[in-house]
Amino acid sequence: MFKIIVLLSSLFLASCATVAPIVNSNSPINIYGVTTLSPQNGDWVVITASGYQSSLGSTGVNKNESQVVNVSIFQLPSLDSDKKFLEYIVSSRASAPNTGRFENKENTENLSSINGAVCVKYHSISQDTNAKIQGGKASMLFESIGYNCQHPKKNTVGVNIEYSSRYFVDTRYSTLQNESDAFFNNIQFTEF
Repeated sequence: MFKIIVLLSSLFLASCATVAPIVNSNSPINIYGVTTLSPQNGDWVVITASGYQSSLGSTGVNKNESQVVNVSIFQLPSLDSDKKFLEYIVSSRASAPNTGRFENKENTENLSSINGAVCVKYHSISQDTNAKIQGGKASMLFESIGYNCQHPKKNTVGVNIEYSSRYFVDTRYSTLQNESDAFFNNIQFTEF
């Protein structure tokens, strides 16, 4: 579910980045219950903005490569332990439809926290064997680092915070971990 949102955002970015306005790095991202600053590196454009989700995109190192940040909220069932929360998130992330297009290369999911919220931190790398790019199709890697959290003020509201990159196999985006950490450090959970 989460991978599909970010993938669609990446495709939109590839086709529309030249017409969307650039976001000021001091501009906050505000959705219901969550606020953060825009990424501080590069030029970012708004892909999606509503009370429930905000996505920004940026071009990558090479043509057809991209980076996307996503902050969104979703409904959670009432879960009475951190272990059940972890199991729920792992199961939800694994339930994406198997279209044959993506081949999972690496995936880790661990209990973690951000600013008092119980979270599941994940790091995934998938090979997109049929990536749509300008001028045709290619094989690319899709790498995402993110958190799925229980909102600390209402534990039946989930918060997904993700920083992802789509790049060619020979590019390897080596600064993703540092840039995602800098973005995640600004996350604040607010009242609804």
